[in-house]
Amino acid sequence: MSTTESSGPRYWKSLDDLAETPAFKDWVKDEFPEGADGMEGVNRRQFMKVMAASFGLAGLGMAGCRRPEQTILPYSKQPENVIPGIPVYYSSSVPGLRDNVPVIVETHTGRPTKIEGNPSYKPNGGGTTVHTQASVLDLYDPDRATKSVEGGATLSQASVRDRLEAIRKQHGDDQGAGLVFLAEPSTSPSRAALVAELTKAFPKATWNEYTPVDESTSDQAARAVFGKPVRALPKFEAAKRVLSLDADFLGAGEGHTAKTRAFAKGRKVKDSKDAAKMSRLYSVESTLTSTGAAADHRLRLSAGQISAFAGMLALAVFKAKNVEGALVADLEKLLQPLEIDANWVRECAADLVENAGHALVVAGEHLPKAVHAIVLTLNEALQAPVEYVEAPAPAAGGIDATVTRLNAGDVKTLVVLGGNPVYNAPVDLKFAEAQSKAATSIYLGSSVNETAKAVGFFIAQSHYLESWSDGRTLDGTLVPVQPMIEPLFPTFNELEVLARLAGASSKDPYEIVKASFAALGGKDFSKFLSDGLLAGSAFKTVAATVNGAKAAELITADGLAVPALSATSLEVRYKPSSHAGDGRFANNGWMMECPDPMTKLTWDNPILISPRLAKELEQAQGIRIFQKHKPMNQDSAFFEAAKGTQQVNKAEFNRGKEQGVMAELTINGRTIKAPIHVVPGMANYSIELPLGLGRTVAGRVGNNVGFDFYSVRDSAGLATAQGATIKLTTETYNLANTQEHWSMEGRAIVREGTAAYYKKTPDFATKMGVESHAPANYGKHDSKSLQDKAQHNYRGNSAYEHPTFSKPDPNVKVWNTEEGLKQFPKTQQWGMTIDLNSCFGCSACVVACQSENNIPIVGKDQVLRGREMHWMRLDRYFSTKEYNQGEIPEDVQVSFMGMLCQHCENAPCESVCPVNATVHDKQGLNTMAYNRCVGTRYCANNCAYKVRRFNFLDWNKRKIGEFYKGPFGAVDEPELHKMQKNPNVTVRMRGVMEKCTFCTQRIEAAKIEQKRLAGASADIHVKDGAIKTACQQVCPTDAITFGDIADPNTEVSKAKANDRNYSVLGYLNTRPRTTYLARLRNPNPKMPDAYDKPYAYKEYKERYGSGGHSDHGAHDDHGHSHDAHGADAHH
Repeated sequence: MSTTESSGPRYWKSLDDLAETPAFKDWVKDEFPEGADGMEGVNRRQFMKVMAASFGLAGLGMAGCRRPEQTILPYSKQPENVIPGIPVYYSSSVPGLRDNVPVIVETHTGRPTKIEGNPSYKPNGGGTTVHTQASVLDLYDPDRATKSVEGGATLSQASVRDRLEAIRKQHGDDQGAGLVFLAEPSTSPSRAALVAELTKAFPKATWNEYTPVDESTSDQAARAVFGKPVRALPKFEAAKRVLSLDADFLGAGEGHTAKTRAFAKGRKVKDSKDAAKMSRLYSVESTLTSTGAAADHRLRLSAGQISAFAGMLALAVFKAKNVEGALVADLEKLLQPLEIDANWVRECAADLVENAGHALVVAGEHLPKAVHAIVLTLNEALQAPVEYVEAPAPAAGGIDATVTRLNAGDVKTLVVLGGNPVYNAPVDLKFAEAQSKAATSIYLGSSVNETAKAVGFFIAQSHYLESWSDGRTLDGTLVPVQPMIEPLFPTFNELEVLARLAGASSKDPYEIVKASFAALGGKDFSKFLSDGLLAGSAFKTVAATVNGAKAAELITADGLAVPALSATSLEVRYKPSSHAGDGRFANNGWMMECPDPMTKLTWDNPILISPRLAKELEQAQGIRIFQKHKPMNQDSAFFEAAKGTQQVNKAEFNRGKEQGVMAELTINGRTIKAPIHVVPGMANYSIELPLGLGRTVAGRVGNNVGFDFYSVRDSAGLATAQGATIKLTTETYNLANTQEHWSMEGRAIVREGTAAYYKKTPDFATKMGVESHAPANYGKHDSKSLQDKAQHNYRGNSAYEHPTFSKPDPNVKVWNTEEGLKQFPKTQQWGMTIDLNSCFGCSACVVACQSENNIPIVGKDQVLRGREMHWMRLDRYFSTKEYNQGEIPEDVQVSFMGMLCQHCENAPCESVCPVNATVHDKQGLNTMAYNRCVGTRYCANNCAYKVRRFNFLDWNKRKIGEFYKGPFGAVDEPELHKMQKNPNVTVRMRGVMEKCTFCTQRIEAAKIEQKRLAGASADIHVKDGAIKTACQQVCPTDAITFGDIADPNTEVSKAKANDRNYSVLGYLNTRPRTTYLARLRNPNPKMPDAYDKPYAYKEYKERYGSGGHSDHGAHDDHGHSHDAHGADAHH
């Protein structure tokens, strides 16, 4: 064994991977972890509870599939053109608190089945968020609200309307003195108009708004600094330098789809000549985020330290830009010492100043208004690309004002519109107790949740896909919310409830929205519905100049104090969970099973801590969190393990089950017990508490899943809090972590370089790893073009081969002449590229694929057994500058890679299938014949990319307790569950293997459409761009390109001709149709943490000798021990 082989890999997915523990080495030997095929110990009843939301058979409708009474207008096709079996697309938008997401909804015979972004809204470019993709599942949630209830008795819709009228009359005499509303914020102009009518009808009524995660701090700061309601809209596409202060604008928050798309434009690199134009990102953050993962330079600071950092940076910029005044004086007076490298601040500031006019600073919404005031001032000094627009004024009061009124005892009627305050209100307000003091409490909600159980009168709310409404995007563009289907149950629209309480002249939501549209100057309502937006309706741009005195007041009020943090006095960061958000998606199985981009956890929300804190807690409390890593070499680790003296890690992975140590977290006298999970890249003494789980009244999917961190969050620290302590226990808790499933064993998978290195060495990606010795072998076609290889080279590796189809059918008229025969087109060949430079790990592709292809939910117990079914896997790799096997790195670089079936031309899965269930078709696709598959799983065992998924059980079919019944056993499927399934995709059953199909149903639909358009002509080739796979269509950054690789003029062919294009495991001669464009980083050579090449590059130097031909002469490329041949070439 060579020394290079025994050293740890630079890319690693987890702590066990980093240490190369024996358990991990055993793990990676198998495609399916031990226990994945074991049937014992399955909790059938619990499993089927979480499976209910994904039951169904494709193509089965139900009597309740009723289109709305009003005529809704499709996005691109007229209603009279509806053909059975052909989907119709309608424009709508997903309601948000500050940003409605414009969407196109695919419907089949009146059933909404898939959400896509609306390409007419240019900022989003047709992309959407992961939660937007999952929102369609909530329409078919078996636990959604289906009836209105008062005092335990079910009310008809007529009875609800009578009760609302009685309440209106009751408060008419006192002008609403005892009437209090608590609503979720909304962008709807129609709702705003109704609130105005309510205020007019009940001048003494109170309207308050509340959301548990407030993202309006920047608007509040701008209003104070500019003296008027203003919203700052950063133009990331125009920024060459970006500094993010704990702002995860690439991974979370309102409007982040548009921000991500805009930022990605500055990271696109067509060729090595463009490398110098690439933007640069600096990130200062307290937790590891998608934005930090994309950063070229990243600094770990607690949220409480960022105010001081912002002050230091501002002084450096102001000095360079000769800015003076009260603000500068106050900064100098208030600034406290911060223990960071002053060179980091100085060089970062200098880079921003040098790129003035194209430099931008953004801050997280959880930070105090003082930081936002500094950011506004900085952007003005830097002439940053920021557009200022008019912003709507927020509601005067919040939940604290509501509780004050309730505790005073003068509230006759409390009306709660949306949200779930009983669950997520600050714990010190005791909202449930205060709510009970109202004489009458009403709650309008879409699910039977904690608040619904606490009120006296519950009104079931319609899903947005069943509702008429409207809204605005973050930039103010007016968008409609139109129903795709009549309400499946007797539920109510929020607009109707408000209209009835206000005594409005029209109580029909359709008429209300139409009137609101006209009041805003809209002319053509039909076009508005068809387009999905009103052109030119965005908020007006306004001139804004910072008032230095006002900014100084905010900074003085908040201060720039640096908190004293330690292992016994921690900072807490409350953040929405990537799974459940603020709790509203807790019963959505797609979201709960979608791995967190950073931790790769599913179905849980542990306490996230830094490696430094974990080490100090271990030392102080004597309880082990992770294994004391020993050098993993032949002479020590394996030998000691054989003798039984190797230290056992209490929190190590054991066949995919991460056994997290349980800990007691105490903050402000309140304690919660939850497992801990160590995350590299966290600020030393900051801990992250993901919100939204631990629900007790969520539904069969979300009940008692995870931990409720709202139970320790109070009004004084809604986003951050100081003074927390952690006490370790001897208990452990199984976390369903997917990061060690289907490991790549440290090979040259993700390839990275710097922009400067790429400019110098354009072909670096092809010179890394074994491919420089063993490129794919195309035989006699080796010297041919990609297009020629795609058409003529041998494809497939199975016993069954498709016919060549080299000649047309002589009976087809268009080919019946000699001239027509010359026009006979070659079969199109499909391929894909994924640009790693544009992937920021948002995971929208994972859920989009699940929605499009009827991929089931399997539940936590099955994920623990290695049985998750996602076709698209988003791998996350860590790399570090200095590697010491005895320590867990604190600073890491992060890389993402979307991994799906590679559709290998020489597919190893095909040669081992005994029944030819997996074969190649004439278009170059690796296809599955489900009815042939007998479930040997040989194909998965022989797949080098570990992308095949096996149906161990009837996820889509069996009811609770009947998983193991024979094929003639009773099957019970609730009608509601059938409706979400895509009828164009087969729903698989137990014993069948499945994997990515390149969305073959979309390919076939496009071919049929092109033949229809061609008529009697020979033009039957599908045009480039006409086919978009589900993952490609949802991606806001256009990281995925798909098309015909046999045509050199298609976008995918151009991408494959890029210098950065490479095949994963190409040396195996699988010749994958999916290839990748290497990632580039753009470091500042003057920064103290500058690097010539990404941290991970040393991985290749160690494993393959010296990194590749591009580093030196070819004579040295074999490495010192010829490991490239000995270790990998014949693996």
